[in-house]
Amino acid sequence: MGSAADARTRAAVARYAEECRARIPAFAARHFGLAGSLRLHREALGLDLLRAPLNVLLVGPALFVRLAAMLARRVGLDRTGAWLESRELFLETRLSRRIADLVLDELLRLDATPLPGGWRDRVRHLIAEYVAARHAVAEFGAAIVLLVLGLVLLQSLTPSAISLGPMLAQELARREAVEGFWLGAAAGSLWYGWFPTSATWAELVTTTLAVMIGFALLATFTGLVMDPLQQALGLHRRRLERLIDTLERAALGQADASLALPDPYVARLTDLVDVALIALRVTR
Repeated sequence: MGSAADARTRAAVARYAEECRARIPAFAARHFGLAGSLRLHREALGLDLLRAPLNVLLVGPALFVRLAAMLARRVGLDRTGAWLESRELFLETRLSRRIADLVLDELLRLDATPLPGGWRDRVRHLIAEYVAARHAVAEFGAAIVLLVLGLVLLQSLTPSAISLGPMLAQELARREAVEGFWLGAAAGSLWYGWFPTSATWAELVTTTLAVMIGFALLATFTGLVMDPLQQALGLHRRRLERLIDTLERAALGQADASLALPDPYVARLTDLVDVALIALRVTR
């Protein structure tokens, strides 16, 4: 009887997963095309405009927590590592919650599943990973915009707000000094070419915070471009297929089933590049 029940459960899980996969193309086209992306990003208006900058400020601490979790697991402190991995520092936005609800209700139809009830928390955790991966792609798109701005305005590589902010503050301080030079801007340009001026700490902090807020808002609405682009390239479809494959394995009892999307690591690559560039500038 037990083996027959297991066989029925496996068949039900496989059938359910195939039904979910069949819904992916229409789901992705409806919500991640241009019109769908516009509908989604209406959710970003309102309090999300405050939550997004706060989440950018939490990127550093969140990365530190993830690294600490990896280190704890490496030295054998599995319980500590698991506790650290379960910490969620970011504030949930209406946009991310809306995407998670759409996946749960329209794609997975969680309330009508034949799957064991005990795995539902696992489902929600994996969907949170999926939503975080989607946001990471938008963040990466915003980093590219900052990189272009740095090249155009400062002739320098600035892949994040942490690198763009201080350099922009220094450039603004230089221009203000040049324009206010008592012999005129031309002479001021020569003078401050020989004797560079520096931005104050207040100017550095204020400009960097302003750039970080702008970066957060840019990352929020970059999805208006990145979502349709990923939809056209089939990336949303493949990411959702991977999500369902992982959920199917989890429902069949594979405790180590992991989504392991590369997108968040790609987004953090800009942070590593930024650290390396800052280190080079400091040591010059």
